[in-house]
Amino acid sequence: MEVTNRSAQERFKQWLPYLSSATVTFLVLALLTGVLLGANFVPSLGAYDSTRQITYQTSFGWAVRGLHWWASSLTLVCSLAFTALAYWYGYFRGPAKWMWWTGLVMGLMLLGANVTGYYLPLDQNAYWRLMIEANLLADVPVLGAAVKYFLLNGSGVSDASIARIHWLHSVVMPLFTVLALFSHVYAARKAKLF
Repeated sequence: MEVTNRSAQERFKQWLPYLSSATVTFLVLALLTGVLLGANFVPSLGAYDSTRQITYQTSFGWAVRGLHWWASSLTLVCSLAFTALAYWYGYFRGPAKWMWWTGLVMGLMLLGANVTGYYLPLDQNAYWRLMIEANLLADVPVLGAAVKYFLLNGSGVSDASIARIHWLHSVVMPLFTVLALFSHVYAARKAKLF
C-alpha cells in the first residue's frame, strides 16, 4: 500500500494524535522520574542496597520507582504500536521515509534504556541476566567481545561496570532518544503529516 493512498493516510492520521501524545507523555514522565531516582541512586556494587533505600526509606520512593517502571514500559509499548501502524500503512517508503528511520532509532534507544534499566537494581535477577546477556554478546562475531568488555569493564560485574551501565541508562540513551524524537517530529512536519 503506497503512502500516497489518501485513505491509508487518513486512517493513520486518526491514530497519530493519540499514540504520539501517549508516547511523549510517558517519555516525559519516565525522564522526570528518572531524574528523581538518579538523585538518590548510587551506581556501585551496592546498587541493591541503594535501590532498597530509595524504595523503603526515601519519601514516596516506591511511587517514583513504580511510575518510572510503568512510564518507561508504556513508552516502549506505545512506540512499538506506533511503529507497527506506520509499517502497516507503508510509511517506511515515500516522503515519510526519514520519519520511519528516526522512529526506528528512537524505538531502539527506548529498548536499550529499558534493558539497561533492568540491570541497575542489581538484585539476583538483574545480576544473572547481565552475566548471561554479556556472555551471549561475547559470541557475536567481530565486535561481541569488545562490547562485553565495554559493558562489564572486564570479565565480571564490578563498580565500574554498574557505573558504566548507569551512564548508558541515564545519559546516553535519554539523550539519543530525545534527539531521535526531535528528528522524528521534524521529519513528520516535513512530510506534512501535521
